[in-house]
Amino acid sequence: MSENYFMGLDGFVWFTGVVEDRNDPDTLGRVRVRCLGFHTEDLVDLPTNKLPWAHVMHPVTDPSMQGLGNSPSFLVEGSWVIGFFRDAIEKQQPIIIGSLPGKPMNRADPTKGFNDPRTNESTGQPEYAGKPKYGPYPVDGLRFTLPSGHDIGESDTNRLAKGEGSESHNSLLLRRANRQTSIPIATQPFLPTVSDVSVDENRDNFKFDEPHPKDIDYDNTDEQAGVYRSGLYPYNHVFESESGHITEVDDTPGGERTFRSHSSGTYEEVIADGTKTVKVIGDNYEIIVGDSNVYVAGAVNLTIVGTVRHLVKGDYHLEVEGDYTQKIGGNMRTRIGYKGAGGNLEEVISGTHSYNIEQEVKGRIGKDVVITTEGNETKNNNGFYSLTAKSDITTITTGGSILMNASTNFSVGCTSGIMSVNSGTSLNLKSATLMTIVAETNIDIDAINIDMEAETLIDVTAPTVDINGSTAINLN
Repeated sequence: MSENYFMGLDGFVWFTGVVEDRNDPDTLGRVRVRCLGFHTEDLVDLPTNKLPWAHVMHPVTDPSMQGLGNSPSFLVEGSWVIGFFRDAIEKQQPIIIGSLPGKPMNRADPTKGFNDPRTNESTGQPEYAGKPKYGPYPVDGLRFTLPSGHDIGESDTNRLAKGEGSESHNSLLLRRANRQTSIPIATQPFLPTVSDVSVDENRDNFKFDEPHPKDIDYDNTDEQAGVYRSGLYPYNHVFESESGHITEVDDTPGGERTFRSHSSGTYEEVIADGTKTVKVIGDNYEIIVGDSNVYVAGAVNLTIVGTVRHLVKGDYHLEVEGDYTQKIGGNMRTRIGYKGAGGNLEEVISGTHSYNIEQEVKGRIGKDVVITTEGNETKNNNGFYSLTAKSDITTITTGGSILMNASTNFSVGCTSGIMSVNSGTSLNLKSATLMTIVAETNIDIDAINIDMEAETLIDVTAPTVDINGSTAINLN
């Protein structure tokens, strides 16, 4: 053997072939390849499981070690590949350096080599028999389909990279069909009974729509004019997995986008002007171990169909520089100090406080109530008014009068003790008809002048009546 016979000096032998197996027992990302001109298509003479395992070359952006980079390779059964033999003489150590796209015109024939063997019709290879989860490739659109809808007789380039042809991709058809519109947003309450500036907002004017996929209303606008501005070939770079996960990096001039989608329909898309749409099909969880800071320069609309539970473990500070409105369809319950340590409610209102309560007001105050009114206070009661106190009731005016008037009866009494009526100047008692003064013991009237006059009757009844006028007593 020549001393120059080693890899690199034994010639370069390259090949093209078809991947027939990717289930590498060593999980190295290797594939079995049937090479044109080197291997027969006869599966009896050379079954798939007798083909050598071929290593797949990774790009320089992949270290291909210690779980780093992209692994395993994404070559599937039926892929056309190109490579070379590391051992040019024995040809048992193939290296795959790339895959070859094309336009498949026929579905896989499992009875021959150079085809995806995974089907019930697989000839003499029981380990490949049975319908696979994905494939066999190329799919024919009848027995087997891809999530994208790709079919034979069609270029291997993803539909999403073909401009207007992307509109036939199943994921885009599903996004358009499931686009949500007329999502209602909050409106302010209409309070004409308590506010002169209250506005009755029409719910129909306060809605928003999920943005059109790719920022294109395919049914109504640009496409009818023959202009398609997204996903133009060769600017859109698409990755799609077997189950239908998709990533797009679209460099179409004027339609620059990024798109990432799960096969369930959950997606994230950023369109040319930087607008971002996130849609979650299912539940959404976000956990931030540190701080979270969010700045929104515009408006925020938040519409929630279900229940909201909002727990704040620390302090909660809400600052509103404009108006703050609340509109509650059901009940509102507030409890302060629920942990048992007590808590205060402190308010400062620089303007007015107006309210309109349609039904009862019920309350209980555990301790004192102190209310200071700097101006006037007026209370109008259209029904019964009752004031009861277990201790004293004091009514004092320090600079004006106290006026009390009843349309029918007026009664002032005390069960025990003394009732005193004092006046700084005159004391006037007047009755339109009968005035009766009754004492269980004595009546003592002392004054400088006593003038008692009645048009009908003065009735003073007591065991003893003492009337003393130091100047005069006049009874008429």
